[in-house]
Amino acid sequence: MDHKQKKNDLPCNHSSENSQLHSQNFSPDPEEEYALLMKKLHAYIHDQEALAQVRSAYEFAKTRHSDQKRCSGEPYITHPLAVASILADLNVDLASVISAILHDVVEDTETSVEEIEKIFGPAVANLVDGLTKIRKIKFRSSQERMAENFRKMILAMAKDLRVILVKLADRLHNMRTLSCLPPDKRLRIAQETLDIYAPLASRLGIYGIKSELEDLCLKETKNEIYKEISRKVSAKKKQREAYIEEVIKILEAELKKYGFKHVRVYGRPKHFYSIYKKMVHRQTNFEDIHDLFAFRIIVDSVKDCYEALGVIHAMWKPMPGRFKDYIAMPKANLYQSLHTTVIRPNGTPAEIQIRTKDMHNICEYGVAAHWSYKETPTAQTKETDLKTFSWLRQMMELHHEVKDPNEFLDAVKVDLFEEEIFVFTPRGDVIQLASASTPLDFAFTVHTDIGLRTIGAKVNGKITPLRSKIRSGDIVEILTSPNQKPSKDWLNFVTTSKARNKIRSFLRSEQRERSSKLGRELLSQELSKRSIDLDKLDQNKSELLAKTAKESGIDELLIAIGYGKINASELTEKVFPKEKKADSRKAADSPRKSPTEHNSPLPPNSGVLVSGMDNILVTYGRCCSPLPGDAIVGYITRGRGVSVHRSNCDRALDLDPARRIEVSWVQSDKTSVMHTAYLKIVTQDRQGILADVTVAISSCGVNIQRAEARISPDHMVGVLNFEISLKSLEQLNKMIHKVEAVPNVVLVQRREPERLSRQPQKKNRTKN
Repeated sequence: MDHKQKKNDLPCNHSSENSQLHSQNFSPDPEEEYALLMKKLHAYIHDQEALAQVRSAYEFAKTRHSDQKRCSGEPYITHPLAVASILADLNVDLASVISAILHDVVEDTETSVEEIEKIFGPAVANLVDGLTKIRKIKFRSSQERMAENFRKMILAMAKDLRVILVKLADRLHNMRTLSCLPPDKRLRIAQETLDIYAPLASRLGIYGIKSELEDLCLKETKNEIYKEISRKVSAKKKQREAYIEEVIKILEAELKKYGFKHVRVYGRPKHFYSIYKKMVHRQTNFEDIHDLFAFRIIVDSVKDCYEALGVIHAMWKPMPGRFKDYIAMPKANLYQSLHTTVIRPNGTPAEIQIRTKDMHNICEYGVAAHWSYKETPTAQTKETDLKTFSWLRQMMELHHEVKDPNEFLDAVKVDLFEEEIFVFTPRGDVIQLASASTPLDFAFTVHTDIGLRTIGAKVNGKITPLRSKIRSGDIVEILTSPNQKPSKDWLNFVTTSKARNKIRSFLRSEQRERSSKLGRELLSQELSKRSIDLDKLDQNKSELLAKTAKESGIDELLIAIGYGKINASELTEKVFPKEKKADSRKAADSPRKSPTEHNSPLPPNSGVLVSGMDNILVTYGRCCSPLPGDAIVGYITRGRGVSVHRSNCDRALDLDPARRIEVSWVQSDKTSVMHTAYLKIVTQDRQGILADVTVAISSCGVNIQRAEARISPDHMVGVLNFEISLKSLEQLNKMIHKVEAVPNVVLVQRREPERLSRQPQKKNRTKN
């Protein structure tokens, strides 16, 4: 938005072309940046005394960052000023702007939060603290650090939603200025932004920031595709502008003919990432996508919205299944609008959104449009935040239920990405769910106990499988039984993080009970050989057993024995040794064998250290096929040593945390172990594409074990599936970059084994 424009002025248009202007390289002068910021603030804040605090914050941050430079060489203070300027475009309150200017002083200088509070007050101090990363904790991986930082940010958001506004502005400016960083770091930051921050902006309804973040991420992660879309969009710029102007004139004339006096119509091209998603989803070329524009009609009232919809549907035919009423059923971020797609007489589709002026402000500014903080938020306003943004409340529940940081981050990603649907209970209550939800997700959303006791479901009065997908408008009734228990199979089809975590929690609890029972039997057998009754064991001896096994108590000891983590026979021999025979003295005099001289052969070096040792039998989970460089976790199994999984593997998350053991990769120069990975490659079909892709893979020193190729019925799109053998994640990433550079390659993704055809095939055979 232009800095002169008031909050209620229209329109605020964030196009892909505009976003490109921000990513150009330039060296801003701090005083010029500060002057621009103040010009924006003067447009909507008229308290001169309050604005003086901004100058104080600028001088404070400038002094503290005085000896720091950005990687581009410009003074570091230009970054927090740019972040504050982005927020000023959203017309946020002064506390948010000041926090943006100070957001890095605690993390990057010797400044303390207490000092911030003393000078700028508790509101600013709390915001800065919420934005400060965790520095003093040692993490096992960058993934775990990112997960814990995000967990802290969620907690800060629950206290004050302005934290995420500053964070999003911070991330947007970082994305605009990525060019000075090395390629691998740019790629990591872009992927993290696409996974977390763009969906967060969407959830908060700040679509301008969301769209620009997605386009900047596309530029980094799929640069060739980004440049191709940019080139083709630019080539048709005049044609596009003429089309938009033509449709606007037609809509305005028709609506005014029916008595709409204050109607405003705006047209805009869809941003690049949206076009890219359509190309992938429809598996088609840019030239075959016709709905590249969206038109907005702004009217005075809700009544006018529906009347305008009737006028448009009478003029142009609506496309079936493309009408959405977000006025009657607002999105979770409070977004409201009527959406329809119509077919014009020339056969081209046009997407039209109809809303009031207030709805438009919420669409453009999201949470910043309707959350006005004149002072530190009270307990009541915090509770209102959590009630209004139900997804934030769900994240808080996840925070309390899921302790593993990687599991928490993966669950959050699922919740952030999913679009919403609205379904009804038999009593008419509206339940909001993710778009791919099942009746079982619905049951857990209503109440955990209902979900755990579900035996069936009725959708619109008909018995429906629990794994079926439900749609907006469905009436869902859950059938329960007090004797029902969750099945592990449920995890294969539920989609919401709440359902998955409740099912996992129940299964883990049951698994612990079974392991405890088995552990009791095994320990009882060993103790009975020494004429000791486990049930009559006194407290001192019970504690001695647990202490020897390094467990917190007898209950945890029994579970550990049941899992196979502790050998009951060896433990009882240590605590209650049998009397030695007469010839045992001779045996005692003989030299003892070291662990490495054990009679049974040790497993070969697997490339993984288990609790720092490399002579432990390990197996790799076929469910996720971890590679050196992946964040990994280990789980003790019965008879198969330690099973190693990727830390975000669904199956690994289903296992009990008590069986978890620390694992890490051996340095790459100490092992030559080859690992298996699976790829899916989507291409535009052309002669020789399979050969070009195969050459690109092989040129990276990667061995192709199996390949499959499928062509769409219209011979436009090809899907290539590969099973490959390689040494590390780094090698995989380099190979992916090389394959992405092959002409006509649209998408390269790492897949799980089950994604490939399950039909048996011989290795090193290629199916064309």
